[in-house]
This record gives sequence, structure tokens and C-alpha cells, in this order.
Amino acid sequence: MSIIKTFKSGQLYMQLCPNDKELAYSFPELKIINYIKTAAKYLPPIIIALLVWQYYMPVQIAVTVITILFALSLPLQGIFWLGKRAKSPLPLNLIDCYNQIKSQLIAKKIIVEDKKNNDKLTFESFMRLITLAKLHLGNYFGEDNNLTHD
Repeated sequence: MSIIKTFKSGQLYMQLCPNDKELAYSFPELKIINYIKTAAKYLPPIIIALLVWQYYMPVQIAVTVITILFALSLPLQGIFWLGKRAKSPLPLNLIDCYNQIKSQLIAKKIIVEDKKNNDKLTFESFMRLITLAKLHLGNYFGEDNNLTHD
């Protein structure tokens, strides 16, 4: 996969992931997405402050340029990591959860059962399924409806 495709995949995955605090404990990409959005919000004032610091303080230009380049690279590193994560295969412990959510969606006739399921399960397909489940099944899509809550 090329670098540009990885970045595009990371941006698409960033838009796809639901922003739920319950899921943030299980999926580190949700925290990284929040970090990227925070960096995009606060990075321009930081860079301007670094340039002003360079102008008024007797520091070498190389130090300022390296600091600015490092600050700019942080969100890009996060998007690149998200692109790699989106295309990586699901671990075995999440495949059961994927199948359970998918069977709930099939039972509610939200999606149709795919007879030829020979594509590999990735984190991107799992997040698509979670987003669909949150939309149609509510907050407790991963729990069994027959259980009673005290």
C-alpha cells in the first residue's frame, strides 16, 4: 500500500469511527482521533508562537524549524497510523464480537447475510459494522437483549 493510499485510508477511517467514550477504552484509535483533532485546533497558534519566539529571542533558526516540523508531523503520524490500522486484520477476540453484532443486524433485517464471505475482516469493516449497529440498535448493541439489568 502506498503512502498516499495509507493517508487517504486514515482520513476515511477517522471519519468512520464513532466518537463514543465506551468504545475508547477498547480501541486506541478513538483516542488518537481526538488527539489529531485537538492538534489541528491548537497547532496553528503554537506555530505562530514559535515564529514569534524565533523573532524576539536569540535562538538559532534551525531549532525553530525542527520544532515546527516536528509539531506538524504529529497529526500526520496519527493519520498514517490510522490508515495502517484500518487495513490491518481483526484479532481473533474481536471476530466473535463482529459475528455477534452482524447476526443481530441480520436478525433485525438491517443487513442481508452474505453467503460468500471470503473477504478478510479488517478494523475498517468492524467500525462500519459498529457505526451501523449504533445507528439501528442503540447504545447496548453488544449485549444480549434477554438479560435483565439490575
